[in-house]
Amino acid sequence: MHSNSNRKSLLIILSVASIVISATLFISIFARGYRLDPNNGFKLKVTGLLSATSKPKSASVYVDDLLVTATDDTLNLNPGNYQIKISKDGYYAWKKNIEIKPELVYQADAQLFRSSFDLKPITQGKIINPVVSPDSTKIIYAVASTSATSKENGLYLLELTELPLLMSKNTQRFLSPNLPYLDWSKYSFEFSPNSKQILATSKTNPNVYLISLDQTLDSKNLFDISSRLPQIKKDWQNIQSQTIQNKLEKLPLELKSVIATDSTVLAFNTSEDKILYQASESATLSERFITPPPTQSTQAQQRTLQKDSYYIYDFKDDTNFLIGNTAISQISWIPYSNNLVFIQDKSIGVVEYDHTNYQSVYSTEYLPPKILLPTPDGYRLIISISTSKNNPENLFSVTIKDR
Repeated sequence: MHSNSNRKSLLIILSVASIVISATLFISIFARGYRLDPNNGFKLKVTGLLSATSKPKSASVYVDDLLVTATDDTLNLNPGNYQIKISKDGYYAWKKNIEIKPELVYQADAQLFRSSFDLKPITQGKIINPVVSPDSTKIIYAVASTSATSKENGLYLLELTELPLLMSKNTQRFLSPNLPYLDWSKYSFEFSPNSKQILATSKTNPNVYLISLDQTLDSKNLFDISSRLPQIKKDWQNIQSQTIQNKLEKLPLELKSVIATDSTVLAFNTSEDKILYQASESATLSERFITPPPTQSTQAQQRTLQKDSYYIYDFKDDTNFLIGNTAISQISWIPYSNNLVFIQDKSIGVVEYDHTNYQSVYSTEYLPPKILLPTPDGYRLIISISTSKNNPENLFSVTIKDR
């Protein structure tokens, strides 16, 4: 009896173990994209996976113009090439030609941008000589209203944070009014490499001022530092050069040699797995620097570089994409995304890092913006424009995407 009981227990354990192992194996095979094919005697067939996500969610997903689901969702597709479209009312559609590979997941992560913009004023006077800080969180500028005696004339600082920001006059810091011997609208400004100080210089006034932005500014701590200016400039240049060298450390040696280190365009995305750079010379990169992963992007690369053009290098995929030439300006990453923003002619455009999904998110019939700065949260742009031929230049915010 005791022997039969042991056998039954052993059979139960073996049966449970067999079921668990079979279920685990089935789940593993299912996760790798294998499916039962009812058209072929229910034999296993290998597929690939499309993971379609979007911001904002609940966008329609089309595969070869056929509506199949809504985001966020994962689909099984036979290996092959497909055109994917993710769209939602009120936003530009995201489109990409992709290749689905057996047992691999293709991640279609669509950032949808508004198809209509809302322009909100930040300043209401006339801003002069606006300059963006190296860390892209501050804008320094002078204000000159039509009245020379206006109490609003002077030096201002706009500081941006990742917190939701109500763009209004209250977000500006009034650093200093004009003084009897000092008209800030006659000065130009330069930030220190750490964005904590500015140099103020003028073509009409020999005095030069070094201003600390974390201290209260008044006439008592405004000193002429013109005699120290050459040394300050040299120190700042050395710091800037070291900062650039630190950024270049993780790049392949061959790529380092063709990056324009004197260019202001050299920036990592938020996750630091991609870098935006400007080519210092024409060159051809090696076909590969590392063994690429199986999920490497199949979008068309450009490893033949043209002098002064802008490119994105992806460290994980070992891919290199052309973004544009000198026809574009003020190019930068949109924080927490794989998208870039830039000015071309009189329009502001956004584009994905692999040079797909270009959209114009704002355009003006007047002069192109002198300032183009994404807010730290990535949902708005700060621009300096004139809204009409006779209106003075001011700062505005433009919302380009939603949470």
